[in-house]
Amino acid sequence: MSPDRFERAALPAPFARAASHDLPRPAEGKGKAARFGRPLALLGAFLLLSTPVRADPGTAALAPFLDAVAACAGRSGLTLAVVGVEPGQTVLSREQAEEVRLAAETRLQATGRVRLAAAADVVRIKALREGTTGLSGAEAEAQIRDAFAGDASVFLVEPRRAGGTVAFRLQAITRSAACKATSEPVIVPVRIGPGVADVDAVMEQAVRAFAQAAPQAGAVEICPFVAEGGHSTCAGVLTDRLAIALDAEARSANRVLKGARLDIRRRPPGTACEGPVTARGRFLQDRDAGGAPRAWMELEFRRDGAILAPTGRRRIGVEGLGCDPTPRPFLDHLAATARTDGGRLAVSATATPYTAGQRLEMRIDSKARQNLYCWVVAPDETAYVVLPVRGNAASAAPLTAGDVRRYPRGYGLDEIVAGEPFENLFTCFGVEGGLPPELAARWLAAAPGTDSDATLLSPTDVLDLVDRIRATPGVTEAAARIVVR
Repeated sequence: MSPDRFERAALPAPFARAASHDLPRPAEGKGKAARFGRPLALLGAFLLLSTPVRADPGTAALAPFLDAVAACAGRSGLTLAVVGVEPGQTVLSREQAEEVRLAAETRLQATGRVRLAAAADVVRIKALREGTTGLSGAEAEAQIRDAFAGDASVFLVEPRRAGGTVAFRLQAITRSAACKATSEPVIVPVRIGPGVADVDAVMEQAVRAFAQAAPQAGAVEICPFVAEGGHSTCAGVLTDRLAIALDAEARSANRVLKGARLDIRRRPPGTACEGPVTARGRFLQDRDAGGAPRAWMELEFRRDGAILAPTGRRRIGVEGLGCDPTPRPFLDHLAATARTDGGRLAVSATATPYTAGQRLEMRIDSKARQNLYCWVVAPDETAYVVLPVRGNAASAAPLTAGDVRRYPRGYGLDEIVAGEPFENLFTCFGVEGGLPPELAARWLAAAPGTDSDATLLSPTDVLDLVDRIRATPGVTEAAARIVVR
């Protein structure tokens, strides 16, 4: 084969594209300081005891509310069950909501007029006792009933954030639901996080709104979240959270009792998302005036093209999601998320960068027994399989610990010469025993043969293969840039 013919036929297309303080003790001597030290200390203590203690204005402001609750309950000694804010609100994160509930309980208890029931904490008590003494079904039921057996249940309604504080009203409803009392706004401090909405609460609220808007919907296609400005691992995590929220709706008591089935289907990344009902989301990141990063999400359901239950743009905190919000170009994202293990597999280019006319070569170091599957990925998310080669037994043979191979010459393949400037990613997957049969067959179907070229893999195929191969137990990856300048 002539050099010109080889460069056209054997060079994978992605290669060719650029494309409190302690007080001092009185002296023990005989001077005035020693004689007057004790009387002065006693005088100080007397002054402290005689100073009236000022009531907390926030606690004092609850008096009219408690008077109203007492009138409703028909008794002065009150037992209240502070339930907290509504689960579906998105003003506060779950941690902030719990912090606010505890602050409300503290203020109510500080009045000296109420006793608190363990309404919001009964689940913790139940779990503790089940794990230590064991609880029968009847005992657990009685415990839950007792936890809510106060004179009234207190809800925190209309929460509103303003800087480092949150304002809300206490609303008490008697056990018979025959009477209620509402307080004036209560303001408590709250710790400020980088996000103002809890991700799961936003998801749950959107799913609930969707269920109300389309109660007859029997299936939902989940389109993968899209990261604006590139690729981010947070997009995948948000897709996972949406699937969890929809699964909870599908298994809800309301649907089960009505026999209203809800099938949840998840589309692979990069595929066209179609179906009578779809869920589509976006993940965005920007910076505030001070340069601090902020994360946002949008989610909407669509039925036959009509938009249902849109969340709008909601600022979220991503710290608890375990993902990297930074949007990256595809090759950077692929390399950053690779399941690398340098103790098993390493790949490197013999030059960085290469220059036109220079021979391209990749060094593959295997440090464990494994089968190798390599491809070259381009910035436009397409790829060509390069190893193994169909009909070339040496390229399909497993590597052992200590094996060092050079692609392409080490596999008996022709040389590849650098031409026009480009940047690609050479990536290898190592799997002991090989990929599962279905994946292996799919990979080999796109691989080059001894007398045929590799098949160009579309972005949809590339993204789907990455997800499926990375889900294979024991897989490792190694990647290196191929840069021609």
